[in-house]
Amino acid sequence: MQEKGVTVFHEQLPDKSIRIFAKNLTEVPQSVKIEGTIKGMESSESLPMVLLVAPGETKYAFLLTPEKGTSYSYNYKYTYIQGDVTAVHNDDYVYQLPFRKGESYLVGQGYNERPTHMDQYAVDFNMDEGTTICAIRDGVVMQAVDNNSKGCPKEECTQYNNFILVRHEDGSIADYSHLKKRGALVTIGQEVKAGQPIGLSGSTGWASGPHLHLEVYVMRFTGQQSVKVEYHLNKGTIGIPRSMESYTQEL
Repeated sequence: MQEKGVTVFHEQLPDKSIRIFAKNLTEVPQSVKIEGTIKGMESSESLPMVLLVAPGETKYAFLLTPEKGTSYSYNYKYTYIQGDVTAVHNDDYVYQLPFRKGESYLVGQGYNERPTHMDQYAVDFNMDEGTTICAIRDGVVMQAVDNNSKGCPKEECTQYNNFILVRHEDGSIADYSHLKKRGALVTIGQEVKAGQPIGLSGSTGWASGPHLHLEVYVMRFTGQQSVKVEYHLNKGTIGIPRSMESYTQEL
């Protein structure tokens, strides 16, 4: 996917008021934070402000109006990050396991475990390369990267990770990582349903062997904020997948 970024620009009206817009030139939703310093002007919105701008959208942000009889000036700056930084995860939602009905897989690493899940509510399912991965919840594909072929057990290989990101109704995002080369079965913007095949497992990126790294998070301007979610587990139970235990998809 080619990232083109986000731009914020202004338009002056005949009465000398200024309209501010944000334009998203990427293929994913972007949260844009606009800060400003104004003198002798009134803003239609309190600053700083945050806008969620859809892919390809130009969105009106706010209006600056000069006060009568005074000199005026303004300047603004902005930052942006993909996803919705205002998202609040629905903690009542229970996720499906990420594989086909009747299949079982061992958890190699669970929530907040060493060596790579410290401060992460992530689960690693041990899977042979090419295993079909299924969506754990309905959503829309935000990113699908599958052009890499390299993997190694060192952090320096993170740049070679193949992955799929799916954005859910509440703005949270599911990350399916370490896919094989050409292992994405979906495309950006595609709607997917829970249980639908979306990818093929692999060992690309920071990986010591074939497995699926699965994590749900919400975005903040400080980065990803991992969410502790529950899954439908064996025999109708609901809970958190535990390290060195196997789970069977029953839905």
